[in-house]
Amino acid sequence: MTDSGQMTCECTDVDGAACQPLRAEPLDNARGVDLAAGFKALGDPHRVAILHLLAVTAEPVCVVDVERHIDLAQSTISHHLKTLVEAGIISRERRGKWSYYSIEDERLAGLGVGIDRFVRIAARAT
Repeated sequence: MTDSGQMTCECTDVDGAACQPLRAEPLDNARGVDLAAGFKALGDPHRVAILHLLAVTAEPVCVVDVERHIDLAQSTISHHLKTLVEAGIISRERRGKWSYYSIEDERLAGLGVGIDRFVRIAARAT
């Protein structure tokens, strides 16, 4: 890494030619941890299905409706909802004895910005 923080490479290939220097700033560790936590929470198809259900509904969704639409045991759905809440991807609101869930737009948008950045960087590199 150079003094400016850019990543560099000092290796050579089998023909003795030097590698192309990497012209990229390293990903900030805190941002990497944040993105990894969000992507990990989305790394289960049932959680993606729950997120889809919330995304296509304009209002917060009652846990009972989530259970009706996702073919899993109630305890498993609760686990997936808790994981998404802890990752900040969805929020939970208590109304009497029921919980209602909705998407945290800014958090989900932040994950989208992160993946979009990776895609744009990769596209420039090819």
